[in-house]
Amino acid sequence: MRREPVFHGVCAPSLRLSVLSSGSSGNATYVEAGGRGFLVDAGLSARGLRRLLARVGRDLESVEAVLVTHGHSDHTSGIRSLVRERGVEVYAARGVWDAPGTVAVEVAESFEVCGVRAAFFEVPHDAPTCGLRISGGDGVTAAFATDLGEVTPQVLGWMRGARALVLEANHDPEWLRRGPYPMDLKRRILSSRGHLSNLQSAEAALALAPYGLSEIVLAHLSETNNTPVRACGTVALALRRAGYGGVRVRAAMRRHPTPWISVGALADDDGECVYRRAEESGRLFDLGR
Repeated sequence: MRREPVFHGVCAPSLRLSVLSSGSSGNATYVEAGGRGFLVDAGLSARGLRRLLARVGRDLESVEAVLVTHGHSDHTSGIRSLVRERGVEVYAARGVWDAPGTVAVEVAESFEVCGVRAAFFEVPHDAPTCGLRISGGDGVTAAFATDLGEVTPQVLGWMRGARALVLEANHDPEWLRRGPYPMDLKRRILSSRGHLSNLQSAEAALALAPYGLSEIVLAHLSETNNTPVRACGTVALALRRAGYGGVRVRAAMRRHPTPWISVGALADDDGECVYRRAEESGRLFDLGR
């Protein structure tokens, strides 16, 4: 397995992104490179996507393609309307999303979309699912893995060298064990083909931090078994204790886009993201030290 280079200093970012929404009610991330844009997953209606894109200064007309990582409706429900209304191209690994007109890509095969290089990679889950690695023209890289039960060495290899990472942090294990879910669902979530816990996400962040990671967005948080404060606190604390406090940690939320993330730009704070109620602060993403 090849080792990705360590990045030093500030490089002019060729990629930027905003996680528009994340969770069981719908997942979508808008990625932009050189003025061209595409979505990673489209698990909301076209109307919902239009509203969220407007909040980051974009529109459906900005979307040229959709890259599908997972075939469930919370990742795909808006795709057919985007194809019908906008004629967007759809890319997916074979077996993940096989709708007519989809460009089927082999796992681990590099392809070009909207001026970036992309590749899907396998992740362990109980339904066909892939992570995604994308690189701009200058080699600056981002990676996505939002439905997986464990971070294997192979998955780490695909994410190594990414400056920005969108990674699942689904649950706090103790909250899940004590919570209201049926026992069989708890076992599924906790299994190696279920969903990542906050601690598993922290362990992955620690493994990737020495290879240039500067920004991590925690995704697919459970409404019942997690909170943004809990997830960010677990991951940020682990990074600070290991000497990687410069990695900025955010949590993606349902129908509230993250601020723009310039991939490769160094974070200008100590990595801690403080979440306050909207009625208290007027903002959902308040960064604090």
